Amino acid sequence: MKLGASTACFYPLETEQALKNVCALGFEKAEVFMNAPSELEEPFAKELGRIAENGGIDIISVHPFSSFLESSCIFGDYQRRFEDYIGLYQKTCHAAAVLGAKFVVIHGAVAMPKIPIPDERYFERFRYLIELGKAEGIMVCQENVNRFKSQSIDFCRKMRDALGSDYNMVFDIKQTVRAGEDTFTFLEAFKHQIRHLHISDNGAAGDCLPPGKGTFDFKRLKNIMDTADYKGDAVIEIYSGSYDVAKELKESKVYLDKLWQR
Repeated sequence: MKLGASTACFYPLETEQALKNVCALGFEKAEVFMNAPSELEEPFAKELGRIAENGGIDIISVHPFSSFLESSCIFGDYQRRFEDYIGLYQKTCHAAAVLGAKFVVIHGAVAMPKIPIPDERYFERFRYLIELGKAEGIMVCQENVNRFKSQSIDFCRKMRDALGSDYNMVFDIKQTVRAGEDTFTFLEAFKHQIRHLHISDNGAAGDCLPPGKGTFDFKRLKNIMDTADYKGDAVIEIYSGSYDVAKELKESKVYLDKLWQR
């Protein structure tokens, strides 16, 4: 399991500058969080690819900026709106392919939309996203996200049943904490479908701390994923907030490298 960091850690720094920062910290992997429609265009993706190549880093996943639109524009009940907005995700999958990434990360629909979203429609539309990804050689993954449908173990089980082998997950520690789910129960339930990990620490000081600054049992996480012969990577995703994020990422890398004996 190789270690990386998300460009989201440096938000609102421009995406290309954030990627340069991740490279400078010596990580082997990165997730790129796209923050604007123009960043999905091929010239920008190629520039990010050059930055990654020069920095000796592999981009493994892409996170679209448009998660806030998905409840209404992708999973909502107005067909024309879906048809107008789905192109954003086609561009996202193409940008991911240009970057040599493996995954596109989807939040999905909120748990309590004003107009209910039937599970059957959700699964049908998500399958459409999956097919867009396949056309580009990209795996489209559901992330577990607090206040979204995917916060629930039960919903994710239903989704897995509906999508079968096309169901793949990006697992985020802090989101289970925020949703009140047990992190290790969630991991055990989906360890064979998890393709990519978003990691952070938690404890009395907060639910999104730099690894090593809380009480989360990272050894237990690794042991669970080892039982599933996990071949993916772990990307630190914290937010700049009130601390020096570059310093914290560097310290977290040292902590996890030692803990996982890398």
